[in-house]
Amino acid sequence: MCLSPHWCVLCKGHEENADHLFLHCPFSLNLWWSLIREVKAIWVIPKDCFSLISTRLDALGKGKKALILWGCLGHSLLWNIWHERNRTIFDDYSGGSELEIWERVKFWAALWASITMAFKDYSYSYIVRDLVAAVL
Repeated sequence: MCLSPHWCVLCKGHEENADHLFLHCPFSLNLWWSLIREVKAIWVIPKDCFSLISTRLDALGKGKKALILWGCLGHSLLWNIWHERNRTIFDDYSGGSELEIWERVKFWAALWASITMAFKDYSYSYIVRDLVAAVL
């Protein structure tokens, strides 16, 4: 448990702010690198959340499905970081493994993508099994 209420509960090594929590915390960085490896992209982590939101990454391509899935992946990753933080603070949760959380990121992203019109012909299981193939 962190002694300072301002410390990041995920790494316990830095004061918490949005840029640290979502982009630069070692915990969050590992999730971003998992995403980058999964989609086989080359990417530089932005310096702040504003840059993240205002940057369009064509890692999955430029088509409608690619943009939707990338948006779902980014939102899922951010949501899971926030969820993990809140569970740690409010539920006295000791945290899940990086792999477990990465699987949750993929689960939610694939689920959200699967209910869009762009993915109406694709099952959730197909999308989650191979994120890159789902947008080709």
